Amino acid sequence: MRAVVSLAALRQNLALVRQRLGAGTELIACVKANAYGHGLRAVAAGLQAEGVRWLSLGSPADALALRAWGITCDILLFPTGEGSDPTPLTKAAITVSIQSFDEAVALARAAQTRPAAIFLKVDSGLGRVGVPLGDAAGLAARIRSALPGVRLAGVFTHLPFRGGEGTAWIEERLAEFGRVAAEIRKETTGPLLVQALASEGIARSLTAPETNAVCPGALLYGIEPGGLPAPIGTRPVLMEVRTVLGTLRDIAPGTRYGYDGSRVAARPTRLGALPIGYSNSILLPKAGQKVRVEGRDAPVLSVSLEHTVVDVTDVDGARAGAPVCLVASESAKGPTLAEVASAQGRTALEVLVALTGRAAYEYPGSDGARTAPADASPSVSRS
Repeated sequence: MRAVVSLAALRQNLALVRQRLGAGTELIACVKANAYGHGLRAVAAGLQAEGVRWLSLGSPADALALRAWGITCDILLFPTGEGSDPTPLTKAAITVSIQSFDEAVALARAAQTRPAAIFLKVDSGLGRVGVPLGDAAGLAARIRSALPGVRLAGVFTHLPFRGGEGTAWIEERLAEFGRVAAEIRKETTGPLLVQALASEGIARSLTAPETNAVCPGALLYGIEPGGLPAPIGTRPVLMEVRTVLGTLRDIAPGTRYGYDGSRVAARPTRLGALPIGYSNSILLPKAGQKVRVEGRDAPVLSVSLEHTVVDVTDVDGARAGAPVCLVASESAKGPTLAEVASAQGRTALEVLVALTGRAAYEYPGSDGARTAPADASPSVSRS
């Protein structure tokens, strides 16, 4: 299975996001989850080439891999809770986000020739990770007075926006976070990045008081939130996911076939086997999926561990080795990401990240048609 990724579309989306930012606003590009399934190494290199100064992600192994690949951007590591030795991260100049004094102590001890840069993650009401909002200013002050081995470089929070009745609550939480951030900034020597808005907040032009940074993720990859007054105009960065048609079988009318002989051919039927299944592709063992073969839709009949059976009866000239499109950037070429996600009962982002470890990536127009599996970090088997 191969995934075709457009770095040109990534650049265009980045430009559109930048147009929506105020002067002096720092952009922290999120590349977590293997760059949302698009291939970490190539995407990070592409963003760096476009002048992005900060990247953010959630895997220590991936952060270190970026350094090994020559990525020199500032890298922000989200809280992981792993409790592992931070020394390799401080040596690689990774900015680690913390949510407790003990984590700051560990980073101070691991710092070598200069203080380790840290971000303070604040829980403004999501209830997931971060120091509680009411404790954030006190923790920042304690770190500043007791730990010369660390330097507070930023403060950030995360408030997923879903619209509707939650809008007022989100705006109230953003205002409260801004108040706390202002208190922290007043006592901080040197520059301090303050971030609260991500893709949905940017797309909806929300206001986050006292902030000077944003952290877009999905928007960079062409995933726009629903319910916008007008589309922003981003393009899908994932252009295509494809495989090939394998063996073909002709089934006579009235013949039982499939699991437990549960299907009966109502007409002369041609079946095609794809060399992918739910263990090594984005397909799921669910009804309602389809693929595109030779310009025609082919219903997916079954998905097993490593094989998928599709009905190619209505595909003129179906042949072994023919290209099969699982996802396309536009419906004229195959099932779109939105259509695939709907058929599978999951979100577009869930489909995208399912590519990791299952697809070989191709980047048309860039140096090299694709990256090799050996480029992958320990937590990303292909990128």
